[in-house]
Amino acid sequence: MNKFVDIFQFTRFRKYLDEYQAARVVQDPEFTRAGVCALLGLPKTRSYFNDIVKGKKLSSRMIPKFVEVLGLNKKEARYFEIMVNLDQAKTATERNAFFEELLKLHPDSSNIVNEDAYEYYNHWYNSVLFTALDVFDVSDDLEPIQKKMFPKVAAGTLKRSLELLERLGFVRKNEDGFWKASRESVSTGAHNNNELVRQYQLQCFELSKQTLLANDENASDMGTFTFSVSDEAFKEIAKEVQNMKARVRKIITNDKNAATGVHQLNIHLFTNLKK
Repeated sequence: MNKFVDIFQFTRFRKYLDEYQAARVVQDPEFTRAGVCALLGLPKTRSYFNDIVKGKKLSSRMIPKFVEVLGLNKKEARYFEIMVNLDQAKTATERNAFFEELLKLHPDSSNIVNEDAYEYYNHWYNSVLFTALDVFDVSDDLEPIQKKMFPKVAAGTLKRSLELLERLGFVRKNEDGFWKASRESVSTGAHNNNELVRQYQLQCFELSKQTLLANDENASDMGTFTFSVSDEAFKEIAKEVQNMKARVRKIITNDKNAATGVHQLNIHLFTNLKK
């Protein structure tokens, strides 16, 4: 592992470069962003490294120079190269192939989480915006949808959310200039860990709390009760909950009418007494 930051904690090379430089400059004051340019053999420019971090394309001929400056070993160098290819891939097929290669190189691929996916599930409004595109015609002007969202979300935050959805390939503009979903639904996927799901669910339950406290005209149906049953009955209830969720998904899938609203359904069956 590199002594400054662990490259295997990243899936986006620009973020890795940003954090590596910030960590190394603490111990090596000359390793400024301008200083990195000189180490890369570019003494006539002071902005190249910063431009790369901000989104400039990194050419294949420059990758070996970065590897040398970063002091990467053979495996780390290959991982860095794949991160670059993943970031600059032009098609979804290429991105998927590079991400799979990234997983193969990772020391513990079961814990790797695509950072874009993490960002998606780390904020509840991403899934709400994604779903709302099926209800409203949303253009680059997000003010109309922003006024309707509950709880309120800042305009700049919503703009970044839309940019994330586009980057993930979840949305695209139609011929009328409106953003629409490019897939029917989104799931956490096979490579996302339980902590990712847990944090997203916590936000969803917080939305339930805010809805209850708001006490406004928005439609909601909340109920809760505490009960005592045998282990066998509890397992039966848990099974019924799963069956109910399956029936709800079926209703959603079979709905042929145009969507007119975005809704949240949270179910939490848990035990009050420890075993």
